Amino acid sequence: MTNQIRLTRCGLLLGAASMLTCSPILLNGEVLAFERAPDNRSQPASAQPLRQRMAQATPATITDVQLSSTTEGLNIILVSEQPLVTEEFTVSGNTLITEIANAVLDLPDGTLFEAFGPTDDVAYVQVSDPGNGTIQIAVTGSDAPPMITTNTQADTFVLTVTPGMAIASEDMVDPIQIVVTATRTEEDVFDVPRSITVIDQEDIERQLTFTNNLPDILGNLVPGLGAPPRDGSTIFLRLRGRPITILIDGVPQTPNNNTFSSSLNTIDPAQIERIEVLRGPSAIYGDGGTGGIINIITKGASGEPLDIDVAVGFDTSFTTETFDESDRFGYSTQVDLSASNERVDGVLSLSYDVVDAQFDAEGNRILPNGLNENERLGLLTKFGVNITEQQRLGLTYSFFRQLNNTEYTFDIAVADDPDAEFGRALRIGDDGADYEERPRQINHVVDLTYRNEDVFGSQLDIQAYYRDTNQVGVFTDTRGGLEFIPELWQTTLDDVEYGGRLQLDSPIGSSANLLWGVDYARNETASPLLIADIDDLDENQEINIIDDSLDRFPTYDLENLGLFAQASWDISDQVQISGGVRYENIDYFVEDFDLAFRFPREREGGSGSVDDVAFNAGVVYNPIPEIGLFASFAQGFSIPDLASSLQGVSQAFDIGSDLLLEPQKVNNYELGFRANFERVQATVSGFYNDSELGVGFVTDPETGFPVANRSPQRNYGVEVTVDWQPSDDWRLGNLFSWSEGEDDIDDDGDFLPLSTILVQPFKVGLYIENDTAPGWTNRLDALIIGRRRRSVNEGVDTVEAGGYTTVDFSSNIQIGRGQLTVGIANLFDVQYLPVGEQLFLNVTQRSPAPGRTLHLRYAMDF
Repeated sequence: MTNQIRLTRCGLLLGAASMLTCSPILLNGEVLAFERAPDNRSQPASAQPLRQRMAQATPATITDVQLSSTTEGLNIILVSEQPLVTEEFTVSGNTLITEIANAVLDLPDGTLFEAFGPTDDVAYVQVSDPGNGTIQIAVTGSDAPPMITTNTQADTFVLTVTPGMAIASEDMVDPIQIVVTATRTEEDVFDVPRSITVIDQEDIERQLTFTNNLPDILGNLVPGLGAPPRDGSTIFLRLRGRPITILIDGVPQTPNNNTFSSSLNTIDPAQIERIEVLRGPSAIYGDGGTGGIINIITKGASGEPLDIDVAVGFDTSFTTETFDESDRFGYSTQVDLSASNERVDGVLSLSYDVVDAQFDAEGNRILPNGLNENERLGLLTKFGVNITEQQRLGLTYSFFRQLNNTEYTFDIAVADDPDAEFGRALRIGDDGADYEERPRQINHVVDLTYRNEDVFGSQLDIQAYYRDTNQVGVFTDTRGGLEFIPELWQTTLDDVEYGGRLQLDSPIGSSANLLWGVDYARNETASPLLIADIDDLDENQEINIIDDSLDRFPTYDLENLGLFAQASWDISDQVQISGGVRYENIDYFVEDFDLAFRFPREREGGSGSVDDVAFNAGVVYNPIPEIGLFASFAQGFSIPDLASSLQGVSQAFDIGSDLLLEPQKVNNYELGFRANFERVQATVSGFYNDSELGVGFVTDPETGFPVANRSPQRNYGVEVTVDWQPSDDWRLGNLFSWSEGEDDIDDDGDFLPLSTILVQPFKVGLYIENDTAPGWTNRLDALIIGRRRRSVNEGVDTVEAGGYTTVDFSSNIQIGRGQLTVGIANLFDVQYLPVGEQLFLNVTQRSPAPGRTLHLRYAMDF
């Protein structure tokens, strides 16, 4: 999204009697606009504000718009017999925009005036009447926003346009990119001895052209992360071959029972300001994160007294066979309000999306999944108050709901076709299934923060949070399976987490600091199985619950207590060292449980406690300001997913002493390079990590269900990003990531490749972007997913996954004060299975990715 800078100028009385003085607004010495100088002349006590008197008057009529070239630029002449008033000026890209209140446009040719390229320095002029009692004037400069002065003559108002100076100069842009995830404090990314990916709001909005699915957005943009899943799930979205921890504003979103694999479907991407991805193990936030941390930072107040942003979107399949389908259209709406003054600020963001049916490149309906055939509602509210100059209190509440709307399921008859490559969607009756418990995901988060920047010279940060997640899956029909397994059922998850963080950032002299504090969290999770009446489904297409006494996964609680200290020292302008330690204690309590898919079903619960200490250390060396070299050692710490680990245990299993629930400690070693020159930016990193215990799963050949695999594991790889701006109008770039991994299942020193479920094929991302004309940008993105043959060659997997390339096209054009984006996803209509889908052994559940799809999005601010 184009960065927008708001500029205020004086309201002008445009008439023969008007005489106002305006003074320039300066930014780094450059004149950007004009503001009204103080008027000390006395006014009658009864005088009304000008805009109020104008609003009460008869609307002014503009009967003609004329352009006249001058030696300095261009005159825009508005013909009107009545006085006019301009509103606040805004700058969007190279366009200067204003409105004239209480006026209508009555031109011989209608209510729109346009001129393309009237001078070398002015690319476009538009005077329009949107029909709301105001006239909008937009002037786009060829290289920079123009400057405008005004004067009045008899029955005319003249805007004199002169070339502006480029405001996106190096003097105005802060080159320091600040991140908080890596160290829990604000740090220049060049000072962090770890690999970090920062996805800013412009990147997110560009991706929103094609998808509102956060796993796909991250899969497209983050080196080391798995390929975009195209189904909303994170089950295959490993980072450097290991699980990820997901935070929203520091609040954990990844429950220990992560069987739904939907932790990234808890917020609408349109409500995100930026995403920081710490690649590689870290214990800085506690349990989890052996693959890395994804910290989602939500939108804050803009700093303007009032700011309103609105966006609408539309999409439909381009595959020709689908034009007779009534549910192939999707749409989205978003409204953001921000208000601020010196004392308080607030944000209200509301989004609503409907994702209807999707179709593959051959025109076939894609199976229902977590991404398609649903509706999403997102609400984000923030309120902040500056108690004093040093103290701030903030409160955030977010709500996210995703409801399943499908009338289809997968056709089990496909399993009888030996030539079938993909699953097939099957309609349930005439109107779909009628659920008693509708498939859904609902997420509530409350987050309270307090900051005091001067507590005996230290900065104090306190956070308290509460998260409540409720999920119900679609029905599963397992008729014909083992006798003791229910025939028709839905999986559920009720997961609550609450906790807090307290940290102090204490300076040590002028070149070092110590961050220290404590974290506490409690996670309570339950997953009863909802068993439905199979006859009701057959006769009435109804899913009516008749039993919820069995457990899909056990009910259990976790308590985490962490103590940490992290120090950094700027030895010189070129060298910084850092290191830290964290003590983690985790207690777990498991209730007695009755497993729905085991017989005998009864299992005895129990409790246990584990603890450990994790260390990290790193060094950064900047030989010149534009280059940074770093090396680091970091440990990650986590316990297995208890729900998945306990679903296959025998009756003799002892929860308090079995190796199955022992924590995993990962040692990570990393070397990296960063460069940030005027026209070239690059990163290169190489990593190796190992652990004595893994947290993977293998299939039990007797039951077909997964069981935990705690064998030693190691992972290694390389990640590269390059961005190049050969000119002001062209931008190119790429990312590359490759990783491998092995484990020793028999613990005999003979390591075999990890399954492609854990280590996905190499990934290459390419883009080329061009500012084709002022206010018009075109872009191509390509994603190449390679093939991974090693696990197949050595007998670990039966499927050679990967091997496809997709290309997306987008065009963004400035229209008035808004931006229209046209996107075509899968431009060449490639028929392919995403990596995760290729790994499904059951062909009935394999679903291709969407074929060529048209996306439209229009966004504007007020």
